[in-house]
Amino acid sequence: MEAVKQILKAEGTSVEEMEVNEPYSYDGGTAYNDLVIEKVRENVLSVEQYYKKRMDRMSDPEVRFDVSDPENWKPIEYSQAHPPVRTRDEDGIDISDFLRTWDKILKIQFPAEKVVEGGENLQ
Repeated sequence: MEAVKQILKAEGTSVEEMEVNEPYSYDGGTAYNDLVIEKVRENVLSVEQYYKKRMDRMSDPEVRFDVSDPENWKPIEYSQAHPPVRTRDEDGIDISDFLRTWDKILKIQFPAEKVVEGGENLQ
């Protein structure tokens, strides 16, 4: 997830330096779902795009990575709210095609040099 690594670098941090429960949140404006990058456990990073429906946060999607090797993030959980999907395996899940596509999309929707400036991330 080069897009996420670039955002963290632009924020002046890295997955190794992040504290547990330290979120980085970005407003997608009216065009995109919001983005949150958060270290949820010592070696687990959550990358989530979401929207709100009736005050509920709806993941669209969320992927959790084992980041014990900061150079090789291993996806261990994938979930989305609608339709409801959740896949988890501590040994890793094979969603490499999806991650390649999502990485490209995140680079367009949330370019690192713009998201750290704040505001909406509209094209």
